[in-house]
Amino acid sequence: MRSRLNRITDWENLAEASRYSTRELAKRCNVTSRQLERYFLGTKGMPPRQWLTELRQRRALELMAAHSSVKAAAWRLGYRQAAHFSREFKRYHGVCATEIG
Repeated sequence: MRSRLNRITDWENLAEASRYSTRELAKRCNVTSRQLERYFLGTKGMPPRQWLTELRQRRALELMAAHSSVKAAAWRLGYRQAAHFSREFKRYHGVCATEIG
């Protein structure tokens, strides 16, 4: 199990392909969610959900700085609703998504 996860080099693209879902990321890695969690805690020092949220929010900031619409950014980052994206963006960054850019 560990060697299979150690061979993965492009975690960010894999996360995006998994729509930032821990369950989907584990499925794509052909491991259980618990195995993925143990791997992330050991290698990145945080649970996969936290790592995925941080990555997702970095990408959100990039998209909003590039003048993407809230709706387009939400869809690209795997949010089902733009309102949920907006709330999470403000909670994470401290400003509204529309104030960026």
